[in-house]
Amino acid sequence: MKRKILTTVVAMLVGSAHAQWAFDNTLSRQFDMKKNLTNTTTVTLKYVPANKVQEACDNQSRTFGYKGMGGPVLACSWYWEDRCYIIVPEMVEMRTIGHEFMHCLQNKWHE
Repeated sequence: MKRKILTTVVAMLVGSAHAQWAFDNTLSRQFDMKKNLTNTTTVTLKYVPANKVQEACDNQSRTFGYKGMGGPVLACSWYWEDRCYIIVPEMVEMRTIGHEFMHCLQNKWHE
């Protein structure tokens, strides 16, 4: 089932998620928002059973003209123009949503 999420709602989730990047409650991961490719996007979120994430991500990758994910994934996302498409498991950690949403803002931010 596809659900569109307002960018502001997801942005609030990402803002709340930073604490989950901490390893010992003293460190937190910070991101340079000046590197954003966009600050406005429409997000389509699809959630699937955890054992179907790889298949869903590989299939969606192929619909965008790629050859699959190229390796195991826990979630996935694609950004183009002013739209972003995210696939996550039905039960998902905040940091996973934040990670994928960062792709919506900065594309390949961790490479």
